[in-house]
Amino acid sequence: MSQSAVQQNETHPILASLLRSDLLTTEQAAVYLGLNPRTLEVWRCTKRHAIPYIKVGRLVKYRKAELDLWLSRQTVGGNAA
Repeated sequence: MSQSAVQQNETHPILASLLRSDLLTTEQAAVYLGLNPRTLEVWRCTKRHAIPYIKVGRLVKYRKAELDLWLSRQTVGGNAA
């Protein structure tokens, strides 16, 4: 790709919004939650935990805000939000 094409893509509003997106892959979400990616895959398939995710074709993505909300709901005792 030419240098001008790269510069043009970097400033394109749709591409820019995708780069700022809070969507995480299964691997990224697992790291964020301190889990093995396989654990998230099993939970997703068995519906053991209702962690919201987005599925487009074979791609699975997690919103960071949804992971934060799910984590806050897992709090036992104290003043959970």
